[in-house]
Amino acid sequence: MNTKTQTSSHAHSAPIAVIGGGVLGALTALTASHQGIEVLWFAPPEAGRSDGADARNYALSPLTVDLLKRLGVWPSLEQSSCLVSRMEVYSGAARIDLSASDAGTEFLSVMLLHRDLLNGCEQAVKFRPQIQRISHRPDQLTITPEGVTLTAEERTYSAQLIVGADGARSWVRAQAGILWGQRDYAQQGVVATFRTEYPHGGIAVQWFDEGDILALLPLADPNLMSMVWSTSRPEPTSEMVINEFAARIGERTSGRFGALTLEGEASSAPLRMMLTDRQSSLRTALVGDAAHTVHPLAGYGLNLGVQDLLSLEDIWKSHRTDPGAAAALTAYEKARHRRVRRVQWSLDVLQRLVSQNHPTFLKIREFGMRVVANTGPLRQFLIKQAISPQ
Repeated sequence: MNTKTQTSSHAHSAPIAVIGGGVLGALTALTASHQGIEVLWFAPPEAGRSDGADARNYALSPLTVDLLKRLGVWPSLEQSSCLVSRMEVYSGAARIDLSASDAGTEFLSVMLLHRDLLNGCEQAVKFRPQIQRISHRPDQLTITPEGVTLTAEERTYSAQLIVGADGARSWVRAQAGILWGQRDYAQQGVVATFRTEYPHGGIAVQWFDEGDILALLPLADPNLMSMVWSTSRPEPTSEMVINEFAARIGERTSGRFGALTLEGEASSAPLRMMLTDRQSSLRTALVGDAAHTVHPLAGYGLNLGVQDLLSLEDIWKSHRTDPGAAAALTAYEKARHRRVRRVQWSLDVLQRLVSQNHPTFLKIREFGMRVVANTGPLRQFLIKQAISPQ
């Protein structure tokens, strides 16, 4: 087992330096190591976070699950995961059923707790001698055409490429001078876990109602579901006591899973779409939320970041001697920029459509959903886009 940590005061170098101690940072380091590339992973422990991250759940696409299997992470996660075999979508009197079997796949997504996924990734890192984990954030970064120099805790490190996997408030993005902007949805994303009266059976359900988007997603426990509620109501959890909150959600879900009991605490955060003018710069590549954020209505966040990583993986295969070369980063920009923009703006348009509460829009939306419900090829297309947006 590799338990190597940095204790020496002299300079250390590797072809790739990854900044970010979260899931995508760990996956980036693991992916590079499986290509035989040495990695400096700057990853402070996440313990003590106060933003509710430990209780957050991911809807992992088949593509993401395949990566976890290739990297040796999946065996430790399988028992704590839940396969989503079907999804029900409601708007008024209209309903669409999206089934994995319709698209010839085993599942639509896999639900997994953030804490379990991160722990699985960190355990896998310990068995990769190519990865040196530094448990400190860099405090200085110098980027030149020849390479990258970082300092952390008065130690100096060098690399050919720096990968920013450090989230929406990316330090790497700022240091590289990559411009960004955002669209505020004027909504709160409220996340909570509920114990249900009836077993969920691996079914995810989503409601477009009163300008809000409400989803209940199944977890490994047959009577636990994760709620994601995109709502324009200001701080909805602060104005309701626990029992009232559970009753309100139970009413809005029409008792689909019976009575609901809140487990733990609900948390909320403002919803925004963040765009960058590019995903790479001199000797620098951004992945995941450091490069883009999207509305959570389709669960694309982490999966879109994994697609960034898969593009980098393909590029590294032909740029082993210098993964930060200009040609490699040009190829990365070409592979990701338009695809990411297409997903971001498609979700933005969808969010605008489903959040409209005018009677005319409600009728149009219900009519469109009925068309989808009765058109097999269209349902299959939507399922494939949900599994792997391109």
